[in-house]
Amino acid sequence: MTTPTSHPFAIAARGLRKAYGDKTVLDGIDVRVPAGTVFSLLGPNGAGKTTAVKILSTLITADGGQAQVAGHDLTTDPQAVRAAIGVTGQFSAVDGLITGEENMLLMADLHHLPKQEGQRVTAELLER
Repeated sequence: MTTPTSHPFAIAARGLRKAYGDKTVLDGIDVRVPAGTVFSLLGPNGAGKTTAVKILSTLITADGGQAQVAGHDLTTDPQAVRAAIGVTGQFSAVDGLITGEENMLLMADLHHLPKQEGQRVTAELLER
């Protein structure tokens, strides 16, 4: 599991753009999320929230703009971005079946952390 970085911004994006054919879905968004904060991305359906998250998590590429996550450039170092983040969908298959703590322990296990380290990291995150 990664530790917090010394970068001032967890996310820094400028001018992110994405289009599918002639349909522009992101039209130059800018966002800065200070490291160590909780951030919510809210907006109406079709506003581009999911597209922005997919770009920032390296699932798709932007057509324009620049972005860094945890100090790593999305285009030049996507592996480092992936190593620094964790992303889960809004509606996972186990929502409502397990607690947040159990979900974090599951993620630690899926990342092959030793059991004690997974428990330690989970406890630290819950304390935050």
